[in-house]
Amino acid sequence: MKSFKLIDMKIIQEQNFIVPEVKDGVIINMEYGDAPWIIEIVTDGDLSSILEKLKNQLLEMMVTITRPSNAPAKFSGRLMDINQMDDKISVIFKGSIIDQGPNYAEDLLEFLVEEGYEGKALINEFNSRMESKENFRKEDK
Repeated sequence: MKSFKLIDMKIIQEQNFIVPEVKDGVIINMEYGDAPWIIEIVTDGDLSSILEKLKNQLLEMMVTITRPSNAPAKFSGRLMDINQMDDKISVIFKGSIIDQGPNYAEDLLEFLVEEGYEGKALINEFNSRMESKENFRKEDK
């Protein structure tokens, strides 16, 4: 079992992000099973009603660990529980990491060029997809 300090989280929701302010967080790799990662964040209690609607749904999240300069990793998981703690809430997720390979940026750029993007449109689309780590499928040649 390995644990890491969680620095930042973005929950991907219909082309937008829900960005809870992470007051404290931990991510634990249990190293077994179909959903080996447990993520817990402490955030402001005013997000409780929004997050309650997402309970038990399959979600995609961007998670940054250890230090803010690290690239976020994409996770798929379920919001399992929300616990009230004075004016804050503890939110627990269980899921798995989505492996996008070591050449994600290069593959994405090649895909976007093949799709006809160029200039500022290419830069904007590339930045947007890099932030969300959106899945894309390269067509077979």
